[in-house]
Amino acid sequence: MNDIVYILKEDVTAEELKYSIRSVCKNFKFRKLWIYGGKPEGIEPDEYVKFRQKGNMPWEKVISTIYEVSKNKDITEDFWLFNDDFYIMQPVEDMPNFYDRTLHRRIQAIEKNRMGSRSLYTLQLRRTREALQSEGYKTFNYEVHMPMLINRRKAKALIEKYPKMTMFRSTYGNVYNIGGEQHKDVKIARTDLEPSEACDFLSTADGDLSESAVGRFIMERFPEPCRYEV
Repeated sequence: MNDIVYILKEDVTAEELKYSIRSVCKNFKFRKLWIYGGKPEGIEPDEYVKFRQKGNMPWEKVISTIYEVSKNKDITEDFWLFNDDFYIMQPVEDMPNFYDRTLHRRIQAIEKNRMGSRSLYTLQLRRTREALQSEGYKTFNYEVHMPMLINRRKAKALIEKYPKMTMFRSTYGNVYNIGGEQHKDVKIARTDLEPSEACDFLSTADGDLSESAVGRFIMERFPEPCRYEV
């Protein structure tokens, strides 16, 4: 079994993380649960590494943390990278990596919204696609809100080779040709949209879970505290 690593902001709150971990404990087997970065009160993982993320932009902070994780030999060679808004809704035995489409198709979908076409996120998608194409790599979009299996040695080598990258997941997935399973992104940003009972993964937008239909759905699915709550 592999470890799970949550990379968290310093000011992270407990609510989303609590239900994410409950979903993991109920539906997925792992060795240890690690938290890097911030840790809210009421959550005690197997291992916690307090780390002040480096850089000014969100992607710089994430990549600086992944680099620290990649150097920790106490973490399993392959580990599952999690965010606090990832939820595993059904029992999972063998979890693949996921992508939803090509980066080009993702950009096209965003560009239907004129404001979205000028966003910093869209710019990152374009730059990542162009960088990958320039070196002959595939250009699948791994920026989906589901766990990703990362190899520590490969992550370290990638960050050292491409220190200016902005999208770690898509760079990692395409440079190392990890393949995976095509899956529609599971993030639900609308507060009124209810998920299907049969959904396998979910991700929520920022905000109080109780104020959205998907948040209430998750809270009702995982009412019982897990062993990491104190």
